[in-house]
Amino acid sequence: MKHPITVAVLGLACALVLSGCGKKPRYVDTPLPDGQVDPFPHPYPNPSLDPKPGQPAPGVRFP
Repeated sequence: MKHPITVAVLGLACALVLSGCGKKPRYVDTPLPDGQVDPFPHPYPNPSLDPKPGQPAPGVRFP
């Protein structure tokens, strides 16, 4: 390459431009006060619905 510094500067500029991209929320909810019930208390996925080893998964059955 004839101009390694130019390539390095262009690469750095591209990396900085791409790092600034992204969807940012307009509004972020405040944390819940102490003692307030969490509206989403369950983990996802629900561990009680996970298939046990050697058992078929619940839901759609394939032939």
